[in-house]
Amino acid sequence: MGAEPLDPKTGEAPLCDGLDVIKELNRIFEQPNSVQYQYAKDHNKFGTVPNAADNYRLLIDAYDYAGVPVGPRWAAYLRILGTVVPQGPQNIYDIAQTRNNALTNDGGVQTATHAPQHGGHVHTTRGSGAQPSLISSPYPL
Repeated sequence: MGAEPLDPKTGEAPLCDGLDVIKELNRIFEQPNSVQYQYAKDHNKFGTVPNAADNYRLLIDAYDYAGVPVGPRWAAYLRILGTVVPQGPQNIYDIAQTRNNALTNDGGVQTATHAPQHGGHVHTTRGSGAQPSLISSPYPL
């Protein structure tokens, strides 16, 4: 999730394959008793992300504030996910609210990807008991 070189043709960071991001997100957010989870909980700004245009930027800020650095390739993915028509802002809002709800209620969150069908929709499932919440994002977009 560190700094990646820019694509010389587009001038943007190439999209990440997501595996490194998923591994890091699961390491931090699946275990409510971990030091990293507690840091994220104490620095939770996910609930402030609105369902509005360009909210992917606020999601990136919320991750950074929670101690989860967003590298250029992950940021490029979130930008695309957040601007896909018509559900982009809803995608970002769903991710932010699921993270906020879990952190507020001391619940874990598992992160996964799925092959997009009928557009690039994020799927979320609220956890209960020992079962963590789930955020499944479309990949590739």
